[in-house]
Amino acid sequence: MGRFDKAALVLGLAMLLAPLHPSYPRCRVRSGKPAPLTAPPAAAAPAAPAVPAFPRDFTVMVLGGSTSTGRGTSAPENRWTEVFRRVFEAATGSSVTLINMARGGTKADYFAACFPRYLGGAKPDLFLLEFAINGGNVTRLVESIYRHTDVPVALVRQMSCFPASRYASGAPTARESRPKQREQQRTAGYVYRLHEFDLVNELVPYYGSPCSGESLPKLFDLNVAPGQHLNDLGQWLLGEFVARELVRNWGNINSASRRAAAPSVPKELESCFYADEVGSSANSIESVFAPEGEGWAFVEKVPGRTDKTCWQSAVPGSRLVSVAPLDFDRATMYLEFSHRPAKLRVSCGPNATTGKSETLSKITADLGMNGTIVKSASLNGQCHGQRLTVEVLDAAPDRLARVCGISMFVSG
Repeated sequence: MGRFDKAALVLGLAMLLAPLHPSYPRCRVRSGKPAPLTAPPAAAAPAAPAVPAFPRDFTVMVLGGSTSTGRGTSAPENRWTEVFRRVFEAATGSSVTLINMARGGTKADYFAACFPRYLGGAKPDLFLLEFAINGGNVTRLVESIYRHTDVPVALVRQMSCFPASRYASGAPTARESRPKQREQQRTAGYVYRLHEFDLVNELVPYYGSPCSGESLPKLFDLNVAPGQHLNDLGQWLLGEFVARELVRNWGNINSASRRAAAPSVPKELESCFYADEVGSSANSIESVFAPEGEGWAFVEKVPGRTDKTCWQSAVPGSRLVSVAPLDFDRATMYLEFSHRPAKLRVSCGPNATTGKSETLSKITADLGMNGTIVKSASLNGQCHGQRLTVEVLDAAPDRLARVCGISMFVSG
């Protein structure tokens, strides 16, 4: 027997004898019929997320631009704010009081000044801010809210594809909707840890680019200022989205720890002089200024109404001067204009040393479109113990200069 044959014999005997070794794992044999094969038990369906407890009466205040007023829709009930109210009530059982303070063509700065004028009625449970299109200093608006309330704030990002023709043509500059204004709202969210309902990111998986030639006609009004405002479908999608996401994220939005992690609001004292839409104000702008010579008059804001709400001039070179010396570290002035804006120069002085006035701002209300719009203009400098002068550089009967309010802040 060869060497190879002997090795094979030894290996075979080892395999036969191995099951007799006490450490060899033995098979477990069960008598009876084998158990029938069955499908594995179905996994339990995930439980629906619990709807957080909302107050039975839930008050929401909306601050924003023309989309939030319903521009682009065919009927008031199609506004995103109304869709939001209905969907939210159905999901939570709450009764929603909606306080819609939105104004077309208005930046966040308009609402940031004289903020207590919005708090005379029911206290909101939530503020929704919609300024991703109109922009402005959204951070200062949030600070004004937190300076006077402890109410949670959330941001709403909608979109605009105006003018539609530029987007439809695929122009390279039409790739993003209002990037500067978008960043102004995003900055406020970053600084104060705010939740943002971002409709653009929500719609991309379903519509691709909302401003594409295919999606734009589905989502935007193409009759007036084509591409500027969401249409009935666009507003319905926005309202439903905000309601659904508010229910889902309320615990995070209404988190005391999240608010505590945000920086403290700067301490400032505000002096506000403004006449609102019905001509009323605790401190009327009429009492702050007086004309120097001819040209300025305190007149109604809207033709045919008796409210006296703005100083107005159509005369180049005419001057409006504060009645008393003013004191501020920063200030915002509110102007009203139409599609042909006037030009103004605002100065503080005279300086006690030089005898001259310092120009704080030269203002051209350059966002004009048909209709009346309020523009907020920051005065770039301080004015302490001196008079403020508003001088008309360019105006005419069809380019009226209107000064409708001023908000002055002193640090401390």
